[in-house]
Amino acid sequence: MLDTKPETAKPETAKPETAQPETARTGPATGTERVSTRTAFAEALPELAVRHNVLVVDTDTGSIKPTPEMDYLNVGIAENAAVGLAAGAEHCGRRALVCTFAAFSVSRAFEFIKLDIAYPRRRVCIVGTHGGASGGWLGPTHHATEDLALMNALPNMRVVVPADAVQAVSLLEQCLTHDGPTYLRLGRKGSPVFAGLPAPRLGVPQQVRPGRDIALVATGPEILATALEVAQGLAEAGYSAQVVNVHTVDPDSAGAVARALAPECRWLVTLEEAWTSGGMGAQVAAAAGARGIPWLPIGVTGFLPPDSHASLLEAGGLTTGSVLRRVLDFVAHP
Repeated sequence: MLDTKPETAKPETAKPETAQPETARTGPATGTERVSTRTAFAEALPELAVRHNVLVVDTDTGSIKPTPEMDYLNVGIAENAAVGLAAGAEHCGRRALVCTFAAFSVSRAFEFIKLDIAYPRRRVCIVGTHGGASGGWLGPTHHATEDLALMNALPNMRVVVPADAVQAVSLLEQCLTHDGPTYLRLGRKGSPVFAGLPAPRLGVPQQVRPGRDIALVATGPEILATALEVAQGLAEAGYSAQVVNVHTVDPDSAGAVARALAPECRWLVTLEEAWTSGGMGAQVAAAAGARGIPWLPIGVTGFLPPDSHASLLEAGGLTTGSVLRRVLDFVAHP
């Protein structure tokens, strides 16, 4: 049964395997407002860091504007050192947050995250900005399309991708109070803001549009907006499409996502701004495997050249028209 009561943002209390998906009371609407999840994080962090006694470790990202009340260290472009410093602070009793570019925190510092944070279950929040292809013109060196797969591979790690700037603030606080390590993936520039979404709870997926035939399971702002538009296109073609927002995309949450699928669901489509190998879709498909539902993974399939974020989404086949065509072909020839 879906939870239809919107929740206030609270630290996670339910175990992931018993968490039930939420439903928006009135489907979400995509307005004209665009706000970066990175900006929302930067504006909310100083007050939340002070409230929860969090040491903030920056890697010269330029995303954080420290205040006199905030415990803040900028270690420069030294991601490995930043992760080790945060782990050491947590070992001494301080919660910590590390802010880096997603491509650098996940790939460059992966061994340190694995051994210093995930293995001992340190209460450290790793914030990766420029997630997915939002690095745009900075090119493949700054595109983070491998991060969901790598962080999903780590035991104990909660992997979090807010649907918009509003969810980013709520989920940031939940990451800062979670009893274990978290990875918070943020975008670079303005992205859609949705009206009507329930407040998110860590590990609990949200059904944002009911449907029977096809499940569109999406993560991230641009991709959720695409999923909602594709669902409307499918409705015009005679298919009832369910849309599920997955803001916590790790294996511990995959079971809750599988339970969110409609009983009548005949086709599963996952959408993510990441490589599909080992990402959100792979986790959800594995959890839903017992139902034998045909699965179409849609995501980034290779390296992307330097270009604008919008152009990269189009080139990667992640825009509404491309996704709709692939889904219609999939249901006609599963």
